[in-house]
Amino acid sequence: MAKTRKSPASGDPVATPPADADVTVRKTVTMRTSIVRRVEARTGRRDFSAYVDGAVARALAMDDALEILAEADERLGEISDDAMAEAERAWRGE
Repeated sequence: MAKTRKSPASGDPVATPPADADVTVRKTVTMRTSIVRRVEARTGRRDFSAYVDGAVARALAMDDALEILAEADERLGEISDDAMAEAERAWRGE
């Protein structure tokens, strides 16, 4: 059963989303003016948050991938130059 809370405005019960729900939250961040201008040039002011949200999501995905690779290197050792060259040849279909 969904938890509820009282609305501060009306006092009516309002459903509380589960803790792991992917809802948006308002955050304040400090950014360089040059970055803000470049984002606004691409998105306008209206889609600024969506652009930043997507950029952070991509950065987190890259961080996760790099962590997986670092763990694999630690567990299995680094890929040798010969193995890398063989993989590159296979990738090119040689």
